[in-house]
Amino acid sequence: MPEVNTLKSKRVEGIITDFDINAPFPKEFQLDITDFCNHRCIFCSNYKRKKKRNIDHEFAQKVLLEAYELGARRVGLYGTGEPLLNSHLADYTAHAKKLGYEYCYIDTNGALATTDRIIPVIQAGIDSIKFSINAGYRETYKEIHGRDDFETVITNLKLLWEYRKKTQSSFRIFVSMAVTDKTKSEASVLEKIISPYIDEWYVRTIFNTCGNNPENNELAEIEPFHIRGRSKSKICFQPFKGFTITPEGLVSACVLDYQRVLILGDLAKSTLKEIWESDLYRDFRKKHKEMRTKGLICYNCIHNTNKRFDPILPQYAAIFVG
Repeated sequence: MPEVNTLKSKRVEGIITDFDINAPFPKEFQLDITDFCNHRCIFCSNYKRKKKRNIDHEFAQKVLLEAYELGARRVGLYGTGEPLLNSHLADYTAHAKKLGYEYCYIDTNGALATTDRIIPVIQAGIDSIKFSINAGYRETYKEIHGRDDFETVITNLKLLWEYRKKTQSSFRIFVSMAVTDKTKSEASVLEKIISPYIDEWYVRTIFNTCGNNPENNELAEIEPFHIRGRSKSKICFQPFKGFTITPEGLVSACVLDYQRVLILGDLAKSTLKEIWESDLYRDFRKKHKEMRTKGLICYNCIHNTNKRFDPILPQYAAIFVG
């Protein structure tokens, strides 16, 4: 398994796939430990979700073991929310590393990444922490994130860098910036501020949040076939490369399944292996491989449109209202 100790290598390795409908169990997956968030970013769907929760503590530990025994070796301990809002983040990190996971990582807005919260996560063995900072000025940041936390986030980033330097720790520090038409000129501004305190960063244009935010087209020009803002392709890599376990204990084909319309199994009723190898999942991958996604929210994501879609398993759907 190739190393993913740089942001670029992680992104590149994540999208390489053979598009095999009988894909082997993924080496990497997302464990969405909470869908609560302390920010309200204008291009994110989190604020549209009404019922939110933290993942059950014992269940999270159990599923980390189950996925590891099936061959997973990398896990992102986040998904649709802010991972530092779950007080067990350090516990999950420590448990994953004890099991033998080679790479554990989080993506955070950084506002809660104070030393008292983040140091236990570092000591538990986290391999990388990526801050999502989506503006270069305080005023714009407040508009984008919905919170006046720009100075707090930059302070936390600097303190994280100093802590790593002082302790000679090996975890990596990354920053990403999703730009709108209004903020793309601020990328160079942010780079000057953060570059002394990070290992790597990247800028990407926003996308339609995997079909959940067609209104993002009003914020920037969104290209079709630009899968999750990561690669130009007519076929999504996600169904063949990984899955997300939601805070409710469901298995989703997409990390940004805010409306729970891509649920392919319930871990209260089936094992991970049974779900991944099910006819339902296989058919889902086949539809993607053959580019027959019309009727799924995936079509809206891939083609950047806003067509009607149906959930795969309607009993788990939480369609946005209004």
